[in-house]
Amino acid sequence: MAKKGIAALFIIILGLTTMISNPAYADKAVVSVDHLHVRNGPGTDYKSLGMVNSNESYTVVKEQGKWVKIKWNHQTGWVAKWHVSVKRSEKSFSSKVDYLRIRAQPGLDSKVLGYLMKGDEAVQKDQQGKWIKVNHSGTSGWVHRDYLTDSGGSSSNGEEESNKTLGSLTITTSILNVRSKSSTDSSIVDQVYKNENYDYISEQQGWYKIKLHNGQTGWVAGWFTSKNASSSSNKSYVTLQYNGTNLRSGPSTENKIVGRAGKGDQFNVIEKQGKWYKISYKSGEAFVAGWIVEEHSGTTSSSPHSNGNLSGRTIMIDPGHGGKDTGALGYSGSHEKSITLQTAFQLKQQLESSGANVILTRSNDEYVALSIRALKSRTSKADVFLSLHFNSVPSGINARGIGTYYYHDKDRSLAENLQKEMVQTTGFNDRGVRFGDFHVIRENNKPALLLELGFISNSSEEAAVKGVQYQKQVSQGITNGLIRYFNE
Repeated sequence: MAKKGIAALFIIILGLTTMISNPAYADKAVVSVDHLHVRNGPGTDYKSLGMVNSNESYTVVKEQGKWVKIKWNHQTGWVAKWHVSVKRSEKSFSSKVDYLRIRAQPGLDSKVLGYLMKGDEAVQKDQQGKWIKVNHSGTSGWVHRDYLTDSGGSSSNGEEESNKTLGSLTITTSILNVRSKSSTDSSIVDQVYKNENYDYISEQQGWYKIKLHNGQTGWVAGWFTSKNASSSSNKSYVTLQYNGTNLRSGPSTENKIVGRAGKGDQFNVIEKQGKWYKISYKSGEAFVAGWIVEEHSGTTSSSPHSNGNLSGRTIMIDPGHGGKDTGALGYSGSHEKSITLQTAFQLKQQLESSGANVILTRSNDEYVALSIRALKSRTSKADVFLSLHFNSVPSGINARGIGTYYYHDKDRSLAENLQKEMVQTTGFNDRGVRFGDFHVIRENNKPALLLELGFISNSSEEAAVKGVQYQKQVSQGITNGLIRYFNE
């Protein structure tokens, strides 16, 4: 009887650690060369287990860097990703939020091609880390996984599942299967390895639901793990994933913005309300959307909003032209002086909501000499001077986009930060950062830039920059850029 018990236990362990079944939405790796080595690890230094040949197709178990783990010959092995073509199964997602940007490449710096509104469905075509390539209404591009929900998936009890971290654990066996449910009968969705650490968000009959490093979740057998000790297991904090994150007075996008914070800022969690976190903020509290933060167990000792807003900073905004100086003439007859003033008001509101003190060189349609503008800056306590302008070229020349000018070399870093963020938030063409011999930035002892925020000689850009939506977008980009600059 003892031998039979040992044999049964061995079969169970073998099944948990080596048995591979088809994962849901299994991708396929199609081999593109003959005599491709299958190795026992993700690298050419690992032992070859055998070979596969051109046009053969295998189920993908996992992707890691430039290597793909496949089901092969009743076991698993690794093949070089550059010698296979990964055919993605058609998995559909829906957007959690309105205006989710579809980008040309997987990264926040990439051009915006379009948007998904909340509830819009899109079909997955590829994946790189936390970025998913999707097709939607004729647009093909990349969106961030954190803003998507699986259209075909739901929690086992039919209720929305919490992603709150309950604790962390360490894998204690060589290879451990990650399953779709808390049962050895469920499909395998991934594998984890000895000494790796993972946060878990649920515990059920000896199984733990863990957060994988690719953003997915799955269940592992608790008897092959070790829970890590935590002195504050019932407490948690969140880390913001993006600059310019809105902090609100309540758990809704309809609630008032009480402040903004930046990427990497951390806040202790008071409680979770639906998809929102109630956090400690300044001497009170605020709410932040759960889909743009990452939660951790324990507490943070870092100073809240220490690097995510503009508190204590003074920004001077110079709306270009004014009065008798109309500036450039737009395609439809608009005046540059009017659009710079409108944009300045939007920027002032954005900066003040991030804690900055704002000074305007003009607040109405008046003429202010260039020398006076520079003098106001030199004699002020401003930390940064920004002169707002819109560009124009003669008829017949098709020019578009945003450009940033600096005069003093010390201001180049400021220019690069603002240019990058403005292009990101607006999706406008990037005309780059350049030296510019303009009076208001040349005769200035403060960090000073001249911003060309679009071409009003271009009919489509003129229509855009005259709108409040664009003015808010570019103001957000300027704010984000200032936050990045002051955090360097």
